[in-house]
Amino acid sequence: MQTLLNLGRSIKELPTKYPAVISGYIIYLYLFIVMIRFFVMAKTSVVDFYTVIEMFDALPFMWLLAMMLVKVITIRTKLHDSETQRIMKEQELHIKETQISTMREVVMGLQHQINNPLAIIMLLLHSVKRSVLPPDVAVKINSIEDESKRITQALKDFSATESYEAQQIGKTFGAMAVPNNPV
Repeated sequence: MQTLLNLGRSIKELPTKYPAVISGYIIYLYLFIVMIRFFVMAKTSVVDFYTVIEMFDALPFMWLLAMMLVKVITIRTKLHDSETQRIMKEQELHIKETQISTMREVVMGLQHQINNPLAIIMLLLHSVKRSVLPPDVAVKINSIEDESKRITQALKDFSATESYEAQQIGKTFGAMAVPNNPV
C-alpha cells in the first residue's frame, strides 16, 4: 500500500520536477496523432494545402508555449537560487550579530570582574610610588603600572570594537578572538 502511495506522489511531482519533458511528450504525442490523422486522411481523400495548414496549425504554437515554459522555469530557478543565497546570507549575518553581542556581554562581564581588582592594584601602586624607593624597585613598579594600563586598554578595545576576528594561537589553545579595530 505504501509503495502505491509513493508511486502516486512521484507521479504527481513529475510535472513540477520536469515540466519541459512533460510538455515535450505532449507536443510529440500531438504531432504523432496529427500525422496519423494526416496519413489516414491522405489515404482516403485528396489533401490540399489548406487541409495541411488546418491540421498542423497548433503545432508551432505548442512549440512556442513549450519554449516559454522552459524560459519561465529557468528564470524561476535563478530567482529561487538567488533567494536561497540571500536567506543564507541573512542567517549568517544574524549569527555574526549574535556572536558579537555575546562577545560584548562576555567582555563587559570580564571588565567588571577585572577592573575592580585592577583599580585596587593601581591605587596601591600610586601610594607605593609616593614612598621613597630604590631605583630598581621604582622601575619594576612602573612596569607593573604599564602592564595594568595595558590590561585596561585591552578591555576598552574589546568593548568598543564593532567586529572581531579569530586568530589561531596554537594547536593546544585553538582560535582566539581579537578586536578588529581600524587604525
